[in-house]
Amino acid sequence: MVFLLAVFVLVIPLAVVGGLILLVARLVSRRETNRTERLGTAIRRFFLYSIMLVTLVSSGVGLGGVIDAAVSTSSQIVQDSSAIARALALVIVGVPVYIGLAVFTSRRLRIDPREQDSLGWVAYLTIALVGSLVATMSLATAFVGTLLVDSHVEYGLLIHGTLWGAVWAGHWFAAGRREPGFGATAHLLLGSAAGLVASVVGITAFTVAALETLYDSLTLTVVVGGGAESLLRPLIIVFIGIPVWWWYWLRHARNNERSVLWHTYVLLFGVLGGVILTITGAGMLLYSILRWVIGDPAASSAVAHFASLPGAIGVAVTGGAVWVYHAHVLGQRSQRDRTEVDRVYDYLLAGAGLVVAASGVATLITVGLDTIVGGDITTADNTIVASLTLLVVGGPLWWRYWNATGRARRDDPENELRSPTRRIYVFVLLGLAAIVAIIALIVLLFLVFEDLLDGSLGRGTISSASATVGLLLTAGAVAWYHFAVFTEDRADAPEDEGPVLREVILVGSVSQDLPDIISEQTGVPVHLLRCSAQPTTVESIDDLLTALNNGSSERVVVISWDGERFETVAIED
Repeated sequence: MVFLLAVFVLVIPLAVVGGLILLVARLVSRRETNRTERLGTAIRRFFLYSIMLVTLVSSGVGLGGVIDAAVSTSSQIVQDSSAIARALALVIVGVPVYIGLAVFTSRRLRIDPREQDSLGWVAYLTIALVGSLVATMSLATAFVGTLLVDSHVEYGLLIHGTLWGAVWAGHWFAAGRREPGFGATAHLLLGSAAGLVASVVGITAFTVAALETLYDSLTLTVVVGGGAESLLRPLIIVFIGIPVWWWYWLRHARNNERSVLWHTYVLLFGVLGGVILTITGAGMLLYSILRWVIGDPAASSAVAHFASLPGAIGVAVTGGAVWVYHAHVLGQRSQRDRTEVDRVYDYLLAGAGLVVAASGVATLITVGLDTIVGGDITTADNTIVASLTLLVVGGPLWWRYWNATGRARRDDPENELRSPTRRIYVFVLLGLAAIVAIIALIVLLFLVFEDLLDGSLGRGTISSASATVGLLLTAGAVAWYHFAVFTEDRADAPEDEGPVLREVILVGSVSQDLPDIISEQTGVPVHLLRCSAQPTTVESIDDLLTALNNGSSERVVVISWDGERFETVAIED
């Protein structure tokens, strides 16, 4: 119970701060005019749903503690008196408050359609669903682990897991009945991410354990194997993670509208996560081989030295499978024109490869300077191996996808050079490299001036500044290269052909399908301001102000063609 309290004590302040930021941004921007909320209503919703979250957590933790105490012996109750007192306090305060607020919220959702589309309801559902899901998965994993591995029934884990599972089920039912008009997919994608992470962790750990067991069998030694427990515990995580991923992703989220959030999940968790695992595993594998061939091996025995190979292969295989699957989900490129999602994919992987390769170059320069000045080279061989590994792993990845962007630039320069993804990629790498180079230069000058003032400027200065010089030269080269790309793109960019359609605001009483039709044909967002009454005409500014102050509508559109006569249109909520 203390663990759960600690987790939620950490999560809730972050959620509150995030909610405040979203609330302020939404109230200030007013960009989505069809969801504009009065300040008082927005503040009421913020505190209402924040208190509901706090009391939900306290009720769940407290009820679990009370039930756990009810099945405990009298001696255990005496020993855990403070924990039971805390649980009782949480229940006595949390349960009535939460029930009262839940009843009030349920009534508001029935009588006020705007409540269902509010940011507070969306945030509450998302945090409650994802938080209870993660808690249930963690508690279920711990309970099954103690049951199967330790042959012990931990009733506390069972009670808390059941309670949080019930909380998740209740909120899932509530989300189905009162689904928000926007942001409804956030909890589906976050739940998909939770299931994916758990599944990947479990599958990776099981694959590594199985390969380690096979390695021990083939080499007739016990070098890395962890026994049956090392196989069983990952399987428990797999059997909990895969059903969650199936329920959230395959059954609900995969075929949803391919929105920005949807692509963010696929590209960040699926593609980039898979790439990181693949690079890590491939790097570990290559490093072990090169260290044995040209470096200083970890052990004189090949069997002992290559004991890390099963782990490297397991990580690389799992990461590769995740990468390939999510790339397949995005679709075959040969069957469509190049889209912005394709550009994000290419530039994301090119950036990942560049970072890895640049790290190898910086490390190689550092070792080279240390060797030249006769510094500490006892570990130079292995450091060179590490830098070569980073270059071999990251270089081809960067080259493959950066060349793909180059071909697209040659074949379709207008669209590629106008792409915001390309501009963001170039500016981010240029800016980050410039910042690293500036910081490295400052550190380098500090080291030089310090030794100069101390009268110790010499070979030792070069040795102590070798890592800084490596960073400076590498970051400087990356910054220079991308600055050259930027200037070339700017010179070749097509001339501005005038204003480009960015947004359509549709006012009137129209069919429900018209905004979607316009958006599909133009490729821009369409905001519908629905109104049923005819416009009202006023002849002066004074009449306009009187009509606005005495009107009964919360939102009004004012149109003037000559600055003297005005038409007012009341917008439906």
